[in-house]
Amino acid sequence: MNLQNTDFKTLVQTAQVQGLSLNQDLPQATRSILERADQAQRQLSSDELTTICQVSGIDVSLADNLIQRSDQLVNQARAHLIATQPHLVQPGGALHPEDRAEACWRDCWNFLRVITYAVACNQSCFTNPSGMAALRELYRRMNVPIEGMNIALGQLKEKALEGVSRSNDRQLINDCFQHLRDQLNKTAVKS
Repeated sequence: MNLQNTDFKTLVQTAQVQGLSLNQDLPQATRSILERADQAQRQLSSDELTTICQVSGIDVSLADNLIQRSDQLVNQARAHLIATQPHLVQPGGALHPEDRAEACWRDCWNFLRVITYAVACNQSCFTNPSGMAALRELYRRMNVPIEGMNIALGQLKEKALEGVSRSNDRQLINDCFQHLRDQLNKTAVKS
């Protein structure tokens, strides 16, 4: 195996969005729940959600609603992206062939999953800095269309906000999506 393959595998293993399980301001029980759920790449269970929301003071129905609608929200974001940027999924496009497009939708679902963790914790800054740096480098090497990802995330945020009426809940969801977009679009500053 050459050095480039080893380097790429290391990037894949270290590319991680979720940083809440490292946040010392959160209770150990919350961090443990988040770490287990994140490692399994799954949504929080009802019991886990209740435990976290009792500590954070967030209405459990806010995060639960995002969990229940996650597949629908990602499908709506996908439809919007394909409608506005059809060239991405056509031959020669950045999301062609189909497996590249599927990886993009999976990433969108995982971004929403981690945003749901952040909402449950009432934490709009939730990413892992070194994990996000690895993800950005991975995306750069794989020519992931960040502009398309931003469009999909924008649509995901818009749809996630539908039916959320309390202004502080809307602000939290908005701030979570903004934080993710800021981290995803960060460019390496060389000094």
